[in-house]
Amino acid sequence: MNNRKIAVRLALIAVFAVTLIAMTELRARPNYVFDKIGLLTTVRSNLVKEYVEEPDQDKMIDNAVRGMISALDDPYTSFISKEELEPFESQITGHFSGIGAEVDINDRRLRIVSPLEDSPAWKSGVLAGDIVLKIEEDDTLDMTLNEAVAKLKGKAGTDVTITVRHKTGEEEAITITRGEINIQTVRGFQRQADHSYDFMLDDESKIGYVRITQFNGKTSNDLKEAINELKGQGLKGLIIDLRFDPGGLLTAAVTISDYFLPEGQRIVSTKGRVVPEVVYKATDKGTLIDTDIPLVVMANESSASASEIVTGALSDNERALFVGTRTFGKGSVQEIRELTSGSETAGLLKFTNAYYYLPNGRNIHKREGKDTWGVDPSEGAYVRMTPKQVEEMIKVRRESDILRQNDGEGAEAIVVTPEWIDGTLKDPQLAASLKAVLGKLETGEWPTVGSTNPDILVLETKRDNLKRRKAFLADTITELDKELEKIEAEINGESVEEIDNQTAAIDPEKSDDDSAALATPTAELVE
Repeated sequence: MNNRKIAVRLALIAVFAVTLIAMTELRARPNYVFDKIGLLTTVRSNLVKEYVEEPDQDKMIDNAVRGMISALDDPYTSFISKEELEPFESQITGHFSGIGAEVDINDRRLRIVSPLEDSPAWKSGVLAGDIVLKIEEDDTLDMTLNEAVAKLKGKAGTDVTITVRHKTGEEEAITITRGEINIQTVRGFQRQADHSYDFMLDDESKIGYVRITQFNGKTSNDLKEAINELKGQGLKGLIIDLRFDPGGLLTAAVTISDYFLPEGQRIVSTKGRVVPEVVYKATDKGTLIDTDIPLVVMANESSASASEIVTGALSDNERALFVGTRTFGKGSVQEIRELTSGSETAGLLKFTNAYYYLPNGRNIHKREGKDTWGVDPSEGAYVRMTPKQVEEMIKVRRESDILRQNDGEGAEAIVVTPEWIDGTLKDPQLAASLKAVLGKLETGEWPTVGSTNPDILVLETKRDNLKRRKAFLADTITELDKELEKIEAEINGESVEEIDNQTAAIDPEKSDDDSAALATPTAELVE
């Protein structure tokens, strides 16, 4: 009995000790944080009182906030100051003008993730994956995303010149006339006489084609209209093209996925460190076409965010064959919170608080040091296009925005085949997709239309990342050489203009390898 009492007392003492230690740690953490904040205020106080020139205190605080955010190494988390509120809010609502491109910062340079189709950037020849070296005469090296966006935006009708390096290694100065961005997000295979889209790719086999360029508030309704039009024509198979789609609204992605999935199938889930899991599933009222109609979804390394959700939902649930390449890997959810200072608005904090997860549980967000991100193509459907092939395909599309056309009544109709698409439209991924649907309709099984080795995805990405880093180092060496030449010129009594002219006369060495860097995550829309 005494032994039992002793044991109980010892247990109570142990519990009390553990509780005391835990409480001590909880108390110590706030003290540690307050000490660090005290350090920050002490540094500020000393600088404000004794710095050689009077500092801009607002700028000091703003940069201190940005310094905290930079420690997170998350390009999607940012501070929007009072001065930046108006352009930021105009971007959120969609009422603004600019070049119309999704951009990010990678390896300390601005990069084009994807120009929006029919936007000023797209019409001017800007390509997905282009590295922006200069905006006007301003070097983009170490330029922040907000600074770059501010320089690219502007009033409709004004020009901005950017110097880019294409994936092929070629450098080009491109002048873009800014415009109002009003993108038609659901497109078909060809324009008709009234400029509406024809969504039927193969009239004989009744295979439809829809291309989604962005997910906004109108996209799901526009897609529903296109599908209903195809159903009225006897639709037997469908190709959904999400290549170069930078994403958009989660609600649009969920609604569109629901069009093709039976009730109860998981579409996507979101979950964070403190944000509870939210699961989105298909509903009984959402399905638009029979689940026995073959479906192919196309995506590539420039397909991000909402387009990855749709691709993952359809391929993971084995509702569609995914043809193309691994997607971009933008799978984080951001919250926007208003910040106040006293009674005034001090700005906005946009921060990541959750990740997207595919139906199979995969986190699609690309993170440093991880070999897995995005959505991978279906087995036997990995079809890569080199930068040169992409450039040729975009050129064909850009020149007319009419993928096929009959010139007047009585003209001979084009017979659309995979071979015709590959040869005329320069689009091997679309050719493979049509081949896949035709094979499924004929045999009931998906044919092999591409590579079956998934390891090549990781290896190619590592190779391209190394090439991108190599190009960045080459840029750095070039800049250092220029600085050294100028210093040597001054030492030798030459003018800076003379040395500049000598440098400009030398053509820089350029890589002709068409396997340059692929687009990887961190994006901001510059419309």
